[in-house]
Amino acid sequence: MKLNLIFFISEFNLGGAGNSIFKLCKNLSKKNYKISVICLNKCYYKKKLNNNRVKVYEIKSSRTLFAMTKIKKLTEKLINNNYKNIFISNIHFSNVLSVLFLRNLRMKIILIERTPYQELNIYYGIIDFFKKNFLKALINLTFSKADICISNSKFISQEYNKNYNLKFITIYPPSFSGKIYFKNKKKIKNKIIFGTVCRLSKEKNLANLISYLSNFKKEFSFYIIGDGAERIKLTKLVKKLKLEKKIKFFGKVSPEKISAYFKKIDFYINSSDFEGFPNSVVEALSHNIPVIASQSFGGINEILSGKRFGYIYSNDYELKEILNKIISHKIDFKIDKIKLLNHLNKFNERENFKKYDHLFKSFI
Repeated sequence: MKLNLIFFISEFNLGGAGNSIFKLCKNLSKKNYKISVICLNKCYYKKKLNNNRVKVYEIKSSRTLFAMTKIKKLTEKLINNNYKNIFISNIHFSNVLSVLFLRNLRMKIILIERTPYQELNIYYGIIDFFKKNFLKALINLTFSKADICISNSKFISQEYNKNYNLKFITIYPPSFSGKIYFKNKKKIKNKIIFGTVCRLSKEKNLANLISYLSNFKKEFSFYIIGDGAERIKLTKLVKKLKLEKKIKFFGKVSPEKISAYFKKIDFYINSSDFEGFPNSVVEALSHNIPVIASQSFGGINEILSGKRFGYIYSNDYELKEILNKIISHKIDFKIDKIKLLNHLNKFNERENFKKYDHLFKSFI
């Protein structure tokens, strides 16, 4: 019996979750799978997915809740009695709504959680406080009713299992292509180049990082690759601190072109308040770049294997100390290439496809 997979993600854009789903849809055998994707508004990967025999349905809506009636009707049409039907939802609010609206349909429901439980305890204002506490109550009500819950890191699985008495399993995202890009040896530079690739949103904590960097008088550059709601605020802050020559915004860069930027970076920074599994950190390591990362609760410790492949800071003082030593050329972090390759293979794309293929077929 063939499998009919219906993926649902509210925002199917250029980012970690979108890229993971795109790669999985692209690489699953179309002999064994019929695959559809439902998302809100425009899908960044629509053309590529269509070229790989994946049908994309874009529903115009400003909110996931408002779209659920349409999503239910569409899902009912996509269910095929000649197939084993599996609905795969992504990220907590969509997961909650998928269970509430779709659990009585003739299909299995898989929930993929890509953000740490601790995100729900970090608030950016009173509205965010009430929203996240309401969401915690809904998770407690709904997640146990799904057929399988999956997370993208062992830490996230452990936290949801502990707090909600669930049985999450872990499947790492397809973050590593299997190739490491080793840099040519170069002369010691006077200027360190830092870089980050992320959505420019509050939880990435870039305003705080930029403020710290303004304290250093020595030469450095900081490349910010990505776009988002905070960009205008961040560019104003850079101008206010007179850092225009040191901090550069490059906007969104396609996956095919990102390697050219990584090759220029000496240290990668991930300053988020919380992260699920930052694929860009794996990509930085695959370019042999040491990482400076905040203790962001999700998979960061698993990616950096503790502190074998970079630095993890827990507070502002530790961040200042690390940056000061790097900018002053007081440390030269070297990565063992063989150990790095063996480590990154945990996040190999092939491993991701193999595990999902095995999971989906277990329903037959």
